[in-house]
Amino acid sequence: MAPPATITYSLHPTPTTPSPASHILRSAIEGIRAHLPLRNLHWKSSSRTSLRTIQEVDINLIDLGEASSIRDNNGSVLDAPLVNLCLVVCEDADVYKNQTRNFIRDWLSLLAARRTPHAPVIVLVNPPNVAEKTGKNVWGKDKGVLGKLKADFNISKRDRCVQLNLPPPGTSDPAAWPELINKLKESFVSAFDSAILEREDEVKRGEAQRVVVGWNFCTWFLLKESLAQSFESVNLNEDSLIIYEELEAAFIQIVKEQNLSWFGRLGATGSKDDSLPILDTQVKPYRDLLRSSSISIFDFRVYLFAKQGILLGKLGRITEVAKRGQWFVASLAKRLRENEAELVNHFIESWTYTACMDVVEKCDHWSCIDRPNGDYSGLTAYESARSELLDIARIQVERLGVSVGHLPNEYPFQQPAPPQQSRSGDVLFEDPSETSQPPSPVKSNRPELSNPILLPAIASQADFIPLYRDLTIQAIEAYEKCNKRASAIRPKTDLVAVSLLNQDFEETYDLSRALAKECVDLRVWDPVLRYALRSALKSHDHLGKARDRSWGDLAVAYMRVCSGEKEGTEELREVVDGLQKSQASWDVEGHKAFSLRVEGDETTLDGDEITLDADVTNSLDMSIEITEIAVDLVNAAGESISFSVESYVLEPGVNHIRLTSSTSTQGIYILQSATITLGQVNFVYNKAVEGSTFKVRRDETGCTVKLDSDSMVVLEITSGKSDLQEVLLSLRSLNGEIRYMLGAATREGKRLDLNDQGEIVVGAIAIEKVVEIIIPYSGVPQGDSAQAYIALEYEANGKLREWVDTQKVNMSLPLTVNVQDFFRPQFLLSHFTISSEETDSLRVQSVELKASEESEYAVEACRKEWNETIVVNPRQPLSCLFKIRRKESGDPSVVLRMVIKYRNIEQEIRHSVAAAIRTLPPVSRAPVERKIRPLLSVSSNWKAYLVGEPLGQLLRPALENDIPNVESFCRALDAVEQPVWRSLEIPVDVPQRRLLTSIRITPRSTSGRGLIYRGQPLAMVISLSTSPLWMSLPTPLSDEEKNQELVFDVQVNADDWLVLGKKKGCYTADPGKDEEQEIILLPLRSGTLFLPTVSVQPLDTLTPPDASDKSQARSQVLCESFVENAAEVVRVLSAQKEVTALVPAALPAGIPARDWEDDRL
Repeated sequence: MAPPATITYSLHPTPTTPSPASHILRSAIEGIRAHLPLRNLHWKSSSRTSLRTIQEVDINLIDLGEASSIRDNNGSVLDAPLVNLCLVVCEDADVYKNQTRNFIRDWLSLLAARRTPHAPVIVLVNPPNVAEKTGKNVWGKDKGVLGKLKADFNISKRDRCVQLNLPPPGTSDPAAWPELINKLKESFVSAFDSAILEREDEVKRGEAQRVVVGWNFCTWFLLKESLAQSFESVNLNEDSLIIYEELEAAFIQIVKEQNLSWFGRLGATGSKDDSLPILDTQVKPYRDLLRSSSISIFDFRVYLFAKQGILLGKLGRITEVAKRGQWFVASLAKRLRENEAELVNHFIESWTYTACMDVVEKCDHWSCIDRPNGDYSGLTAYESARSELLDIARIQVERLGVSVGHLPNEYPFQQPAPPQQSRSGDVLFEDPSETSQPPSPVKSNRPELSNPILLPAIASQADFIPLYRDLTIQAIEAYEKCNKRASAIRPKTDLVAVSLLNQDFEETYDLSRALAKECVDLRVWDPVLRYALRSALKSHDHLGKARDRSWGDLAVAYMRVCSGEKEGTEELREVVDGLQKSQASWDVEGHKAFSLRVEGDETTLDGDEITLDADVTNSLDMSIEITEIAVDLVNAAGESISFSVESYVLEPGVNHIRLTSSTSTQGIYILQSATITLGQVNFVYNKAVEGSTFKVRRDETGCTVKLDSDSMVVLEITSGKSDLQEVLLSLRSLNGEIRYMLGAATREGKRLDLNDQGEIVVGAIAIEKVVEIIIPYSGVPQGDSAQAYIALEYEANGKLREWVDTQKVNMSLPLTVNVQDFFRPQFLLSHFTISSEETDSLRVQSVELKASEESEYAVEACRKEWNETIVVNPRQPLSCLFKIRRKESGDPSVVLRMVIKYRNIEQEIRHSVAAAIRTLPPVSRAPVERKIRPLLSVSSNWKAYLVGEPLGQLLRPALENDIPNVESFCRALDAVEQPVWRSLEIPVDVPQRRLLTSIRITPRSTSGRGLIYRGQPLAMVISLSTSPLWMSLPTPLSDEEKNQELVFDVQVNADDWLVLGKKKGCYTADPGKDEEQEIILLPLRSGTLFLPTVSVQPLDTLTPPDASDKSQARSQVLCESFVENAAEVVRVLSAQKEVTALVPAALPAGIPARDWEDDRL
C-alpha cells in the first residue's frame, strides 16, 4: 500500500508551556486531522489533456521539525511535504507587527531552504467567542490581522492566508472548516502539479542522455518509476500503469539493441527463486538492486510484472492480470529454458507452478473485493483465464511426475520439455566462444528446489498422486465453470489415466465413457477419443462385464478412431474379433473404418450373372474377414436389386471386389446404399445423396415382330450356363388398357398351369436353351407403347434367384413399307419402298420376300445377295423389286412373307460408345461420357457414319484434347460388336381378280415410222389384248365376268397431239381375240413426241342396281393395263408452211351423237 502524503505544520506562539493560545492551536490541529484524508481533488495539469480526479489522499499531518529535509529524486514526489501550514493566534496588531510577522518570515525562509516544491498556507486561528471573526472595510478588504497577513504574504495573486474560526468547545460548526480544507486541497494540487512537472522534466533530460557515456538504465528507471509511485500514492492507478508500460517498452527496446550492461546475468539462481510469489514486490529488495545496478534479468522482469499486476488488481482488471500472467510466465519460462543448464533441476516447472498459483491466489482475492461501481461483468472472462492458469500449473506437476517416474512416460501425460540451446548473440547469455576459459561444469553447491508443496510430491508417489489429482479436478471444474468444454477434455483425459494407473477400473470405466461421449459431442480430438475408448474397453474386460450392445458401441467407436492409424493393432484385433463373435445385431451408419465406391456406371455380364465392380477401402491397419458386402440399387419405380459377395477378407487399403446379383434385370438404377457386415454388425453407408446412376444390363436378344399374329406377347427366356429349375413367371401390365390372360399361356403349344399366387409355372429350362412363352392379351393402349412388369423366380446352382424387369413393348413400327405392283402376262413385278419414321435412321441388313414350298408362287429377287447394309431414312427410302411367277401347282391361299432385318442407327452408335467407354479406366469414364454426350446429340457430328466412315475416326478430332488415350478409345469404338438385328415379318398377299390388258399402238403404214412434219396426220392402230391369268383366284369366274365389258380411253397431252377418230370406246374382253381400234394423230409441235397413253376400265353397267346381295358381295374385278411400246417416240419436223384442213369423220355405228358432242377435230 502507498505511504500517505505529508503535510507539516508550525505553531505560533510556540506551545512550550500550557497557555490559552497553545490550547487553541492544539484544538485547530485536532480539528484538521478530523477532516482528513482529503477527498475529491481535481487536478488539471498542463502536460495532460484531461482532468484527473483524485478520489482520496491519505495525509500524515506532522510538525515541521519531524519532517526530513533530505530529498530523494528516485522517490515519490509525495515523500517530501507538499503543503506546509503555519497556524498563528494573534488578536493584536502590535503583537502581529513585533512578533507574528517576523515568525512567519523566518518560517518561509526555512521552507525555501529545503529546495522542494511546497505550498505554504498561513492560518489565522481565531479563538471562540471573538467578536470580530470576519469583516471587511468599505473598500472590500479584510480588516484586522487577517488583512495585514494577506497584505504582507500574498504574492502573484496567490492567496496564502486563511482564517479559522474555532467553534466553542463541546460544539461543532460545519461552516468553520470548509474554507481551510478547500485551501488545503487547492494548495496540495498546486504543489503536486509543480512537483510532477519538475519530475517529468528530469525524466526527459535523463532519457535524452541515453547516448551519453555513463548513462544508466537502472538509474533512469528509478527516476521515471518515481512518477508511477507518485501517481499510485494519490490513487491515480491508470497513470501509474501507463508509466510502467512505458518502462517495459523501454526495456524491450534495449533488449533489441543488445545493450544490457546495467544488468547482471539472467538470474533465477537464488535460494528461493522457484517458490517466491511473483505479485509481491516486498519479497526481495528489488529497488536496492536497481540502485546498485546489480539486479538480474529474472528479478527485473518479475518486479516489473508485479508492479503492473498490482496496479491492474487495484483497478479491478483481474482478467487482464490473469492473461498477462499467462503471457509473462510463458515468455520468461522460454528464456529460462534456453539457460536450463545453469538452473537447478526442475526449476522451470517449480517456478511456473508457483507463479501460476500465485496469480490465481491474488486474482481470487481481488475478485472478492466489492466493486464501488457494482460492475462484476469481467469476472466471467477471468474464470476463463483462471482455468488456463490452473491447467498450466497442473501440467508442470505432470511433467515433474513423468520426469521422476511417478507417471508413465506415455500418452496422455506430458513429457518433460527438452532443453533449448541459447541463441547465438543473445546478450542474456554468455557465448562460450567469447571466453578464453572452457565452460566450467555446473557447481555442485547450487541451490536446490525450495517449493514446500512440490518437494514432498517429488519424493513420494503417494504424495504426488493426490496433489496431481486435486490440481486436475480444479482445472476441470474451472473449465466447466466458464463453459470451456473443449479445453476440459485434456485434464479429463489425464484424470482417466490417473484412475487407470491406480487400477480403479470402476471409476476408469465411468470416466472414460463420459469422456468419449463428450469427445463425440464436441467432434474433437481423435487421439483423446481413442485413448478414452481403449481405457473403457480395458476396464470393461477387467470388470468382467458381458460383451453386450453397450460393449459393441464402444468397440465400433474404437474402430472409427483407429481408422488411418498405425498404432494399437493388438487392441484393435481383439475388438474386431469380439465383434465377429458378438451375438448382438445392429446397424452402424457412415462408419469411417470402411468406404465403398462403385466403379463405372454400368454393370457387366459374367457368364449368366450380372456383376458390379467396386473398390472397398479398409482404413484399419489390419486385414479383416468380412461376412458380407452388399450394394443396393433402386430404379424410378421403387424396385431394388442387390449385388453382394460373401466371406471376403479385406486387406488394409483399397480392395477391388466383384459383386454379383441373384436378380436379373435391366434399366437405369440409382445407387441407394452399401452394407459391409462384420459378424452381426452391419456397417451401412447411404449412397443416395451421391445421386450415382447405373445402367444395369443383361444379354440382349433379338426382337422379331410378326404383323399377322394374334394379339399376344411372346416372352423368350434364355438360360445361361446353368440349368434353371422351378421357374415361375409373373407378368403384370402397367397400363390400364392392357390385360394379360395368364391362364392361356402356352409353351411349345402346351398350356401352362398357374400356382396359388397366380404365377405361371414354367418348369425347368436346360443350359443355353431358349423357351418361348406365349401369353394372349386384350385391349389397346392409348399410346404407341405398353409397359409390362416381368418377374422370374428360379433356382440355379442351388441358389434361389430372381429376374426382374420392366419392359416397353412398342405398338408402332420404326419403319413404313409401301408396295406397287406391275402386272405382266407371265409374271408380277412388286416394287417395295421401305422408309423410316420421323427423324430416325435405320440400317437394313436384308429384305427378303419368301414363299413357302406349299405356295403356288415362286419369287425371284432383283438383289440376289446382301453383302452390304443399306441406311434408310425418311428422305432416303429403300427400293426392293421382286418378280413373282405362278407355278403349275401349289396352294394359292398361302401368302408370301416379307422379312426385314434392321437396326436403329442412333441405338447402334450409343451401344458402340457405351461398350468403348467400358474399356477405359473407371476414373476416365465420366469425363469421356460428359464430352461425348453433347456430340451424339447433334446428328451432324456423326452424319458421315451413315455412309460408312468409322465412328472412331469421326469423334477423334473432338476428343483429342480431352482424352489421354484417344487412340485406344477410338480403336475400341470401331471394334465394338454391334447389337443383334431386329426382324419384322410382314404377310404379303398376291393381288387376284385382275384382268390384264396389253396395249400396243402402231402406225397403219410403214411410212408413219419415219419423219413427219408438224400438222401432218398420222394413222395409228390400237391393239388391245386381254389376259385372264390373274382373274381366276380366289374364286372361279362367273359367266358375267367371262364376258366383261371394257372401256378404253386414249389420253394425250394437249400440247403434243390432236386425236382424230374414236378416242373412247367400249368392247367385250375376249382372251382369244385381240381388239383393234383406229385413230388419227395430228402433231401440234415439232420435236420428239411420246405416244399417247390408253387406259382400260370395266364398264359401269357390269352389276345392275337391282342385283342380289350375293352378287354385290362378290369380289370386284379390277383392270390392269400397260402399253407394250410405251417407250417408242415419234420425231416431228417443223412444217414449211401453215396448212389448214377439214377432216370429216363418220360416227361409229350405234353410238348416239350426244355422246360425242365433246369430240373436236
